[in-house]
Amino acid sequence: MEMPRITVVTPSFNQAAFLEQTIRSVFEQRYCNLQYGIVDGGSTDGSIEIIDKYRDRLDFAIVEPDGGQCEAINKGLARAEGEIVCYLNSDDMLLPDALRCVGSHFARQPQDNWVIGCCVETDAEGEPTRCLQPTGRFTLEGALLRDEPFNVPQPATFWRRRVLDEVGLFDESLHYCMDFEMWCRFLDAGHTPRLMRRTLATYRLHEASKTCSQADGFHAALIEIERRYLHRLPWRQRAKLAKAIGYQTRARAVKQSRAALAADVLRRPWWLASQQVRRRLWGGDATRAA
Repeated sequence: MEMPRITVVTPSFNQAAFLEQTIRSVFEQRYCNLQYGIVDGGSTDGSIEIIDKYRDRLDFAIVEPDGGQCEAINKGLARAEGEIVCYLNSDDMLLPDALRCVGSHFARQPQDNWVIGCCVETDAEGEPTRCLQPTGRFTLEGALLRDEPFNVPQPATFWRRRVLDEVGLFDESLHYCMDFEMWCRFLDAGHTPRLMRRTLATYRLHEASKTCSQADGFHAALIEIERRYLHRLPWRQRAKLAKAIGYQTRARAVKQSRAALAADVLRRPWWLASQQVRRRLWGGDATRAA
């Protein structure tokens, strides 16, 4: 069986503490048809020296300032020669034999365009904390409404390059939830993932990771993406999502100062119908909501 070429792109910026483990996890796959590249945004913490150490084994290494993670990933994907592509952040790792498992699946299942496996979440030291499995209804409605928990373990996600030819590269205006927006695009284009119960990668949480340190940015981006795809839903689901977006927007606003919230209310006087807002403006527990 001929194994498809797989392109792995690692976006990197000031993750020297973890970068070499990421690189080694890819090379130790010993996959027979691999293209591996790193795109670094100009790290100053020793990452460049690590990249130089492996440069003769890398298919490409781009080291230059960029506009963030999405631009870095897109630069790598623009060089992708593989039929199958993925990106692996510089603090995550592939588990042994992951690429052979993925390559074999795509070789046997030419109709599959998108595969999602399981992932082990770890702490900063790499100690496992829990297993992340793909869950939810894999439709655009299921992703946006999330009436069932919707989870796509990103480091264990692979897709055919032809899907990117159809839907485009990552949205460089997003600095958070860019992978969720891409999954919404896949689903909106009619692509349904094949779920694999094989654990393929690790996902590291640590103090410097965006997931841990910039939760509000994720929340704001999620609302923006929901608004972006709202019109793609049937009207009943659209009304349900619009109500949820309104609640989430007010929830973010009540965390501001009262003066900032009052300014928001002047622009949106209908917010005064919400106990969620009135409690914040005139007293009570701002964390409670009606």
